[in-house]
Amino acid sequence: MRLHRLLLSVAGAAALTLTLGGHVLAQSAGTIQGPAAVEETNPPTSESGAAQGILPAAKPDQFTNAEKRAPESVLPGNPGVSGGVKAPAAPPPAFGGSTAPYTTVRAAVTKLGDSSTDAKTPVSSYPYRATGRLYFNCNSGKTNCTVCTASLIERGVLVTAAHCVFKFGTNASSGFYKGWVWCPAATGWFSGPYGCHSAGSPRILTTYYNGSDVCAQSGVVCNDDMATLLVPPVNGAYIGATVGWYAYGWNGYSYTQASMLGNVTAVQITELGYPVALDGGLQMQRTDAVGWYYDSEGLLNTQIGSAQTGGSSGGPWLVNFGTTPSVGSGASLGSATTMAVVGVTSYDSTTVGYNRLGASFFGQNSQYSGTYGSYGAGNIGLLVHDTCTASASYC
Repeated sequence: MRLHRLLLSVAGAAALTLTLGGHVLAQSAGTIQGPAAVEETNPPTSESGAAQGILPAAKPDQFTNAEKRAPESVLPGNPGVSGGVKAPAAPPPAFGGSTAPYTTVRAAVTKLGDSSTDAKTPVSSYPYRATGRLYFNCNSGKTNCTVCTASLIERGVLVTAAHCVFKFGTNASSGFYKGWVWCPAATGWFSGPYGCHSAGSPRILTTYYNGSDVCAQSGVVCNDDMATLLVPPVNGAYIGATVGWYAYGWNGYSYTQASMLGNVTAVQITELGYPVALDGGLQMQRTDAVGWYYDSEGLLNTQIGSAQTGGSSGGPWLVNFGTTPSVGSGASLGSATTMAVVGVTSYDSTTVGYNRLGASFFGQNSQYSGTYGSYGAGNIGLLVHDTCTASASYC
């Protein structure tokens, strides 16, 4: 089923304030498309090899802006009293050195029940299977690859991080990487229940291409670390028709100014990814965490606690993840209930165990202030608009 795009105007996003910090509001030059899409191909064969994760790292002091916006305590009663848990096995991590809480676990059941159908086996089922492992810069034998994560937001359009397709600020076509292969619901090296699919025609925002993006440090903690890739049809069929795809949101869809958290603008995030340091990068990982939005001198980001590392780059940050239940009288799901991607994993910390990740904010910022009808607004709106205008059959 096709998911409708989501629209929330800046006027309607009262909780979000664009701090422009003297930056010019004039629309940037737009987007840049890289090498053309590959032609229809057969799925790559499965081969063993080594993988290198990629995820820009920021020093912990780059996270302090958001820390100042976080409440000292969100617990009722005495926050100094230690909690406890009685569990049948070691529980997943609850927080790292940054103290931002989360759970990061393998996206899989512990034991199969009396059925192994898609409906009861997570990774090969929707909505998980719209996310997959992204290989690139492999040698001819498909070994020693760099890996990221990517997800479908149209039947033939992947969204991932710009740093998974281009070297920041190169300002030349030579900055684009090559040889992207996407394996939805991957469960091994170049393997998964839905095969692997060649991708191409990477598209990024001009600010990331020429290095003019608003960043805390060069190429790290930036406004516009996002990209699209096209997955050509095989025998006339797009992979999205089989695995499905996500909606995407902008300008703070599902974000709220939470008075109970000291008026921090918060959002519940489910992050999916293939970090190399966990299960060798061959199993999808899921992180659930409350994220928070911050702005500082034109830099707009969202951060969460997470144990995911290199290889999770470009993985979707989803709101309202899962299948919507049938709601009867006496219950309500609340507002903003459509599952949607509102960011992609962009950076982590240089300190192992700090366990905090960030994502560029999807929406209007100091460099991309335009609106694009049903395609959305700001950086993500322009990116998808240009992608789908140039390649309408993919959308």
